[in-house]
Formats: sequence, structure tokens, C-alpha cells
Amino acid sequence: MKSELAIKNWLTLTAESIKDYPDGINQIYEGKFDGMVIKEVLPKSEIQKVKRNLESRDVRESVHFGTMLGAILTDRQTDRMKYFNTADIVRPQLDQIFETSFETLVESVLSKISGGRKVEVPIENADSYYIPGTVRFVEPNTGGIRVHKGNDFIDITGWQYLNQVSKTIDSLSYFILIEKAEQGGELVLYEPSTDQLLTPTLDLDLEECKATYIDPDVGDMIVFRGGNIVHKVADVKGLTTRITVGGFMAISKDDQKVFYWS
Repeated sequence: MKSELAIKNWLTLTAESIKDYPDGINQIYEGKFDGMVIKEVLPKSEIQKVKRNLESRDVRESVHFGTMLGAILTDRQTDRMKYFNTADIVRPQLDQIFETSFETLVESVLSKISGGRKVEVPIENADSYYIPGTVRFVEPNTGGIRVHKGNDFIDITGWQYLNQVSKTIDSLSYFILIEKAEQGGELVLYEPSTDQLLTPTLDLDLEECKATYIDPDVGDMIVFRGGNIVHKVADVKGLTTRITVGGFMAISKDDQKVFYWS
């Protein structure tokens, strides 16, 4: 049975109401909101084309929940050159998959809630671009995406540069839903019980945590406090693979930019 946590000021925004939260990213950082659903950032008229383009991409990496197109920096901390080489391949692929280039799409949406900050993919040493987003194909009956939070990653070697230039502590996560599971596949947010507040993420007794299930529609974007909220993706049931594209997000140390990457 799903237990319910009253998430503080979780927002659902439309193309019209997003203008009411011009500094929304920073407001999430400050804890005024735990997250938001931004409706239909990917128009339904484009979704079928995106799905067809993804089906033609057979170079995917196998992971515990299925496959992914791209890479996650936490999995490349010992081989950063491999990560940046993957970024050089994935960035143009994402542009080809989406009718409007993926980076143009993400930046056009996030700039509306960035507080005037420039939204961009981080670049290291003038020529090493980070991956803007990873496509995750969560297959049925694989257990979903394991419980985690962004703050678990910030001390690994691969995040050194990001830690220098951005506020990675309590940073945000984002994703766009491309294909919805027939059943399951929700984003599950956990609130540890008082006696588990200092327990490492992987050691939490999730049965003792309050949980909220966030279930966006196809084309919606989620932005939330992934850095300090323990979360997972619930196991997918049925025959349909859950498909998303997204990653992390952080405001720069000088408060002038919003970086996003995977």
C-alpha cells in the first residue's frame, strides 16, 4: 500500500503559469518548494517522432534497470576521458532525436524559472562538454531505478570540477517523460523517520519512511530537490518500457548561471 507524504508546495505549472515563478529554480534550492511538474514541455505532436528516433539508436549501455543512451558522471569517475568522449557522441545524437534540439528545448524551459541566470551545459578546460541528459529505458520487472539522492555523489572524483564551479550540495534533478509505464514507474520520494535521519541512503528501511508518488504525464518535465530528497523510480509493470531523459542541475557559485548535466 502506498503511504502518502504531504510534499511541501509541490507545483504543477503550465505554459501560462510558469511565468509566476521566474526564480523557481532558486526557490527550490531554498526549500520553498520540493519540486514542480512543468506540463507538456515536449508537445505530444513531437513525442512519437522522438520515440521512433530513439528506437533507431541501438548503441545503448546495459544497466541494472534496463539500458541507457549516454552516461552518468558517477559511473565514469575513474575514466573521465571516456565520459567526455561519450559526451561528444551523445550531444549531437540528442539534437537529432528531438525536433527542436534537446539543449534548446531544456534551456528554453529552464530559462523561464532561472531568475535571469544563463542556463547551459558545463564545459571544462574550454573544450570538454558535459553530457546534457541521459536517456533511461527502464524495462519492466527489473526493480526500477535504485534508491539514491544527489548528495551521495558529490564527494567522488568525477564531481571535483562541478563542486568548484557550482552549488552541488542539495542540487536539483530534472527529467522529461517520453514514454509512460502501463503500471508503476512513478518517481517515489522518501522522508526518513526521525530515527533514520543520519542513516546512509542504501541502509534506510524504506518501509519506515513516508513516501510520495509523483506520476507525470508524457511530455512533462520534473524539477525537484534530488540532492537531498531520497528517491527512486518504482518498478515498471506491464509490457511498456518507461523512457525519460534528464540528469542534474545546479546554480553556479557566482550565482550567474544554471548548469545542467548527466
